[in-house]
Amino acid sequence: MKFVVEELATWIKPEQRQIKESNWFDSSVLNLSWVPAMQRRRMTSFIKMALLSAHQVSTQGNYANLPSVFSSRHGDFHKTSNLLVDVVNDQPLSPTGFGLSVHNAASGLFGIIQGNTSATNAIAAGAESFIYALVDGFVRLADNDQQHILIVHTDEPLPDIYAQYADEQQIAHSIGLIIRAPQKGEPHFSLNKVFNTGMEKSDLPMSIQCAKALYERSNTLLVHNTLEHDWQLTYHA
Repeated sequence: MKFVVEELATWIKPEQRQIKESNWFDSSVLNLSWVPAMQRRRMTSFIKMALLSAHQVSTQGNYANLPSVFSSRHGDFHKTSNLLVDVVNDQPLSPTGFGLSVHNAASGLFGIIQGNTSATNAIAAGAESFIYALVDGFVRLADNDQQHILIVHTDEPLPDIYAQYADEQQIAHSIGLIIRAPQKGEPHFSLNKVFNTGMEKSDLPMSIQCAKALYERSNTLLVHNTLEHDWQLTYHA
């Protein structure tokens, strides 16, 4: 699969000291001043991160009514975890809390706030969630004659009660990008699944590995310690 990245923005929570300071990501205070205050107050940090990244890239160019893909490995799991605790304690569930915990809540809120009526998908594919968001975006570019696709990936550290099951570094981050199909002879990226590379595995989320490589326009083998295969990201200048 081949694609061009027109816009890219990566946000990593300032307290996440696993990631060394660099100019390829943003760690400023979340600024959602463009969201009405009443809606902002109801949002979790997960939703705010996703909306920030979506807004950062979609307002950079002359984009309107972008179709989108929102991905996350765990979704807004802190809200889901609180709902599960309420179930265990025989407490009534908040309809609003449940509505904002589902995997497509961020994309739905983005569409409402921006007046975006285009189709959106929500992707959860384990450690490869960001990779399959790219795959989904590529397929839609190829099959639906879309000119641009907005892709947003967001994840937070697992709630404490689930931390023992973590198989990668727990880093609060959000990535937004806009992709399109390349023109003949134009510089672009390609992404392919590869096997038996012998590359040492990593516990850094693949989304962060990929965002850094996209920013640097570098050739990178994306690996994860839970996978038997890898993904080769190549920049064709």
